[in-house]
Amino acid sequence: MNKRITSSENKDIKNLIKLANKPRLRKESKSFVVEGKRELEMAFSNGYLIKKIYCNPNIVDPKTVKSKYDSEIIEVNNDIYSKISFRSSTEGMVGVVFQKNNNFKLDNGKINLAIVLDGIEKPGNIGAILRSCDSANVDLIILNNEKCDLYNPNVIRSSLGSIFSLKIVSMKSDDTLDFLKKNKFKIYATSLSSKNSVEKIRFDSSSAIVLGSESSGISNFWLNNSDKLIKIPMLGLIDSLNVSVSAAITLYEVNRQNNFKR
Repeated sequence: MNKRITSSENKDIKNLIKLANKPRLRKESKSFVVEGKRELEMAFSNGYLIKKIYCNPNIVDPKTVKSKYDSEIIEVNNDIYSKISFRSSTEGMVGVVFQKNNNFKLDNGKINLAIVLDGIEKPGNIGAILRSCDSANVDLIILNNEKCDLYNPNVIRSSLGSIFSLKIVSMKSDDTLDFLKKNKFKIYATSLSSKNSVEKIRFDSSSAIVLGSESSGISNFWLNNSDKLIKIPMLGLIDSLNVSVSAAITLYEVNRQNNFKR
């Protein structure tokens, strides 16, 4: 029989809520919270170990969940589920998932595409960028100067679970530069001060696109160490786009130039 929890004062429930809200706890425990059927399925299919799944039997059949996942299943009532879920529309499942090491190997026989997120602050923007990376078949996402925990529930939610299928690593800026140079990437950093319009650049070799924070743009490190600064042409009165929109436009320009056959 599955374990049942009927009180929001239960220690297990309190710990789950803390895990969802505290980056330090996620780092120490090397685990994080995932809500939703699709997101849990994507985590599971991409090799993430799911420790526990909290199910609301009024929404989802715990037996069906148990048959699919080799995890501890805990049943909760409507009141508790409303406290541990983050979305208004939900599938009745919240899981605790262990982090895993993202080992990666680039195929140096092709044109690789990488993106460097330099101090991006807002979880919704990070998640949206990850969705674009999935759609654009980005080979590697590198996090520099992290201002937002990758396993923030809002990152996972806004990525629609694509976070689990992507190759994502965290590096210091100088280590990132060494890695990109070693693997023969051309480095293009987005900057409002650039006079190089993105469609004029020839993305005919492995390319890394650097995107800076919402408030201050790319760091001086990447201003000084990129091969070229680039910008998206703006035809109206506003001089900048949301960083996730800039990412999508630039990534698709790279793929367009390569006939979507990198």
